[in-house]
Amino acid sequence: MQKVKYIAIAAVSFVMLFGIAIWHIILPDQETSRSERRNLAQAPALTAEGIFSGDYMEELETYLLDQFPGRDGWRTIKAVTRFDLFRQLDNNDVYLVDDSVFKMEYPLKEDQVAYAANKINEVVSTYVPSDRIYYSIVPDKNYFVAEEQGYPHMDYDRLVEIMTSTVNGQYLDIMDLLSVDDYYRTDTHWNQPDIVDVAQFLADGMGLGVSLTPEGGYTENTLSPFYGVYCGQSALPVEPDVLTYLTSDATNAASMTGVEFEGKWPVYTTTKFDGMDGYDVFAGGAQAVITMESPLAKTDRELVIFRDSYGSSISPLFLEGYSKITLIDLRYIAAKLLPDFVELNENQDVLFLYSTSLLNSGMLLK
Repeated sequence: MQKVKYIAIAAVSFVMLFGIAIWHIILPDQETSRSERRNLAQAPALTAEGIFSGDYMEELETYLLDQFPGRDGWRTIKAVTRFDLFRQLDNNDVYLVDDSVFKMEYPLKEDQVAYAANKINEVVSTYVPSDRIYYSIVPDKNYFVAEEQGYPHMDYDRLVEIMTSTVNGQYLDIMDLLSVDDYYRTDTHWNQPDIVDVAQFLADGMGLGVSLTPEGGYTENTLSPFYGVYCGQSALPVEPDVLTYLTSDATNAASMTGVEFEGKWPVYTTTKFDGMDGYDVFAGGAQAVITMESPLAKTDRELVIFRDSYGSSISPLFLEGYSKITLIDLRYIAAKLLPDFVELNENQDVLFLYSTSLLNSGMLLK
């Protein structure tokens, strides 16, 4: 009987080992992982130089891990085991509160925040002729739940203190206008229909003097399912979100140009919804410089927004009031190149709109 058990164990082990190996050989390699939002390693070239340097074996290991059969399923099993069996509070710094997914953002990196604040001052003093300078801080989702749920979090008060004591501009505080319900459950970003009041507050703070809400209100358009960035990072079987974008006569008439694409684009690029990141629907996603033209705007004012990804979804809301909006992402273009790609003048409103997550990694700004 004992012999039969050993034979059975050996047989199962053999089938699993060689079955997975055969499965790996049969399955075609994948170029990208949509759940993890990254490119996957491909089979490395076998060269004598690579073998003797050890690079080939390292690249091969990465390739085999990335192309492992059923990778997403195994990641889900691991995450569910950690949460449900071992009662862990997080998985790779990702945690759940009710039906929303969060990623811990801590500790506060004061040197990074100070760098970002000084970078803003440098950009203004060197490249921005306008004296209408404003800045605002978008809190990450942890701001609303981490402390009361007992999770580590950055010192948000200290972050604001560093910014307000350093940046030469008018601070527009939007934190009290937001709640955790204004963000996607599965993603880091805010939900556009819930930030119309935030856009209005910012416009009022910059002295625009007009309503950003069109007569009759906005039309809500939906795309689903929207799997936010935390779906892949958590590896949990969470319910996806619905991505909603707001349109009006002004947004429909507006057009968008950029240094990274040809011709004119609509401000909502719905064709990108099925790409690596569905949030790229807003303003074309990650772009160095984008210019939006709004022929139906209620004023002839111009707005320049130095932003991170949060600026993508709020910028179309300003098209009701501003005739021209320029979006600049200093993660993708060095400040010294601004004169080559951006028209800056003394009559523009200039808003630096950055999330706490970006400020806590401020050295990403070039």
